[in-house]
Formats: sequence, structure tokens, C-alpha cells
Amino acid sequence: MDYMPPGRIVKVCDPRWSRWVIKDGVGQYLTADSRWTDDPAKAVLFCCEIDAVEERNRHCLGGEEMDTYGVSLLVTVDARRWSHEELARHLKRHRKHFLYGPEGKEGILLEIIWNTLKKVE
Repeated sequence: MDYMPPGRIVKVCDPRWSRWVIKDGVGQYLTADSRWTDDPAKAVLFCCEIDAVEERNRHCLGGEEMDTYGVSLLVTVDARRWSHEELARHLKRHRKHFLYGPEGKEGILLEIIWNTLKKVE
């Protein structure tokens, strides 16, 4: 089946075990092999909404072209509580953040490039 824009993220499953899928404009589901199906059982499930957003954006399924910008991020931590290795490990684990933005401006994905961590003097 062919993709019909726009791609949207839909929350599915029991509220205690929320999962997300990507659906297109006619209700087809994205499968693990990047095909489209009417069968919800074949849909790829994302355990985090941000992962579904990232996948949709990576394939430009939102119906609009995506731009990527680079920005510097300054992280300040208590020197007695964090070693360089601990901070790098924490940033690696929590590197993606999804911002909703104001009405009509949703869909901002922030990603920390954790392996560029350097101490600033």
C-alpha cells in the first residue's frame, strides 16, 4: 500500500502500558519494514512517543519538509555530585526531548549529542 499524508502519532493500548503507532491520512499503519498496512496487528509499536515522532520525522511523514538545526547546550552540575563519566552516561540515556511548542508549532525534537561533552574552563 502507498503512504497517504499526513503521518500522525496515535496513542494505543491500555493507559498503564501506553504505546504509539504511526498512521497515515487514510488510517494505514507503518510496519517494522517501513511498509503500510490496514492491519493494526502488523503496526510497529513505539514505547515512547518521542521515538515515534523521531521515526516519523526521519522519514518526512508529517506531510511537511523537516529542517535540522544545531545549537550549543551548556550543562552546569554540582562538581561534588557528578563525575564526567556519570554525566556522559546520564546524558546518553536521556538525550532526546520532545517539545510540543505553542499551538500550530508542535513537533520540536531536541537531542543532546552526549559524546561531544567537554569541560568548559
